[in-house]
Amino acid sequence: MRAARRATLLSIALLVSCRSPGDNSPTPAEAARASTTSRTVPQEPGVEPECASRDAASAADAGPPAAERACTRDDECAVARVAVSGDQTCCLACATTPGTRRWHAALQRYCAAHEPTNCGALACPSGPTRAICRDGRCEATWLDENGQPVFVAVEDRCLPGLVCDSWAGCVRADGNTQDGWFVYESERVARGEIAGLERVATTDGAAAEAFRLYPPGVECPPQTIPPILPPPPSCALVDNHCVEAGR
Repeated sequence: MRAARRATLLSIALLVSCRSPGDNSPTPAEAARASTTSRTVPQEPGVEPECASRDAASAADAGPPAAERACTRDDECAVARVAVSGDQTCCLACATTPGTRRWHAALQRYCAAHEPTNCGALACPSGPTRAICRDGRCEATWLDENGQPVFVAVEDRCLPGLVCDSWAGCVRADGNTQDGWFVYESERVARGEIAGLERVATTDGAAAEAFRLYPPGVECPPQTIPPILPPPPSCALVDNHCVEAGR
């Protein structure tokens, strides 16, 4: 089923937090992370990984989250490419739905726990994919900041995983810079959880892209200087699974 959804997405080539909605003040966890330079906070304004993981089960049982749209800036917004209500909730959709990145993250967790089974084939153009905040509400547009047509694609990537400053196997995640990255396959965290995409310096003088993970109950010690790590495992898709090369 997952493979079919990915194939459809490529073929059309178009396509919670612990605070209250609308409260954009930093939480204590955000403030602590902001004081260091060695951690990349996942780009989900208003989303705390610790709270998200703890509340994922109860949120999943409550039905799909209602769209939230209140915003103050563009980077608080995302665009969902799936149906967000009705009989085909979580199926890839031609229509797109703008909302906050916090809501979008909650939708990802819900859909990870409720894989749809009644999705139909798509034969239609995608709706707008660029997220903006206009007049205090998240919207989706077809145009970039220069007024030119734009399409924001959803990528599917297989990269090394990181937990604190240790490599954590291989991770497959979907997303992009605008909407955020969400785990599809990992040995350390559940499907649908937030991942942070970052570059890490390695002892061989190179740099590696990796998905930073936030397992429940794991707290990383604060650091002021990002460490240089040994080279990561080499990860690749094999039989539709993200695994270490040679396995």
